[in-house]
Amino acid sequence: MNKRGKFIVIEGGEGSGKTSVIDFLKDNFIDKNNFVFTREPGGTIIGEKIRNLLMNKGNKNILPITDLFLFCGARAQHVSELIIPSLKSGKHVVSDRFDASTIAYQLFGRNKMELLNSFLTLNNIAKEEIEPDAVIWLDVSPEIGLERKKKSQEGKTTRFDEEELEFHLRVREGFAACFRKNDVNLPFNTTWYKIDTDITSLDDTKKKVLDIVATATKTGDYFPERKV
Repeated sequence: MNKRGKFIVIEGGEGSGKTSVIDFLKDNFIDKNNFVFTREPGGTIIGEKIRNLLMNKGNKNILPITDLFLFCGARAQHVSELIIPSLKSGKHVVSDRFDASTIAYQLFGRNKMELLNSFLTLNNIAKEEIEPDAVIWLDVSPEIGLERKKKSQEGKTTRFDEEELEFHLRVREGFAACFRKNDVNLPFNTTWYKIDTDITSLDDTKKKVLDIVATATKTGDYFPERKV
């Protein structure tokens, strides 16, 4: 019988370096067959279709409650179809975002904390009691992150990229609330790791995340000394 794999989530605001870090992880684990890399919203055929709807900057009139339903719907598909089967098969799952992002963006960012209880109900159904074994928060000042994102995307933006700075400041506070765990009575029992990407270089951030994931998954087969 296979031992259950570990579920690792990488969170962060726009321009925090998540994509670069995850690409680095993909390149640096020797036994790639033991890892599944995925993202939210997305990860499944249906989830990716929902992602296209949510990210499209032409859909600015989506109501906050509709956002919650769509994100939780994509998560339900993701958990049932990909995450749980992968973990049960003994594979480690590394996800670009999970439910902390929904709290940060859809509740804090939108100033809709009155929807917290509704979200918790939907989210608990969607994730089927699955909790990450570790969450790695790549913290970034929105002013710095948005400038990085603008340079890296070559003019390509999503619905969230085009939000005002105040929105992204609230998103950062949402992640901070999840990190502190007791600010808004959020039910997170997961171990969180915070990396300040304002002062940590991208190369060092990659190496720090690699070490955290290797330790959390008890995986020794990686290249800690490989040049980034």
